[in-house]
Amino acid sequence: LFFILSGYVYKKKEKSIRKDLKQLIVPYIITVCAVIIFNVWGAGRVDLDMIKNIVKTALYGYGSAYGDIGMIGALWFLPTMFIARRLMNFVFSLELKETHRFLAMLFLMVLGIRIGAVVWVPMNVDIAMVASGFMYIGYLLRNRNISLKKDIVAGCFFLWFAAVKAGEMEWSSRMYDPWMINFAGAVAGSIIILYLCQKMESITILKKSLSFVGMHTILLLCIHDLDWRLPFDVYWGFLQQFQGEKIYFFMSVLCRMGFDLLVMLICLVIYRVVKNAVFSHKKSFS
Repeated sequence: LFFILSGYVYKKKEKSIRKDLKQLIVPYIITVCAVIIFNVWGAGRVDLDMIKNIVKTALYGYGSAYGDIGMIGALWFLPTMFIARRLMNFVFSLELKETHRFLAMLFLMVLGIRIGAVVWVPMNVDIAMVASGFMYIGYLLRNRNISLKKDIVAGCFFLWFAAVKAGEMEWSSRMYDPWMINFAGAVAGSIIILYLCQKMESITILKKSLSFVGMHTILLLCIHDLDWRLPFDVYWGFLQQFQGEKIYFFMSVLCRMGFDLLVMLICLVIYRVVKNAVFSHKKSFS
């Protein structure tokens, strides 16, 4: 969904690498540093081997464990998106005809799938190749003015349901097969989400809330990755009282979402206070 939405708002202008570094790689580095701090805090001592292992894991950027390389967690999305944008920009810079561009993006997707089946490339370059294809699909959805009518959305629902029944898709583990059905289902599911978002625009409070969260998605992702790494119990003890797999899953999602949103708001407030203080300090000197 995120890759398709990124393509949905994509413009043909070459996006600054510096801007992408600031939006994606800098948060990645900061969060990895926070992971190191949390691990040192939890261990109660500075363990150089542990720090080296975290840095090694971060340099590979895998979302799942691979051989002797640990997983970086949800943060895998950030370097993957960075590389996917570079690939998208490269293909568009070739100024190909739309048909040739489509074939080029399809080639990248298939190549990424095949490479991932053999070896996992550091920083998820193989996944980024697949992701760039999804970004291109998002680009087509917007620039081809494909209207999200009810009959189209209904068809997408059945396609998505068929894909769910066909098999599981897990990008970070390079689990795509049957990739044609799964990819079609992923696109169909994204179209359904886009349709629902369009309908929600008429509800002011939902529109404002979703827009606010959307503006700070990267921050929320980083917090989401960090919350289970905290060296103290936040809400897991509270969840133990719930019996049954379904109710436990529902409450864990609810608690984690609420906690992450709360931390995000606190971070934004602190950032605003510090920013205003620095600005006022500079202004007083000038």
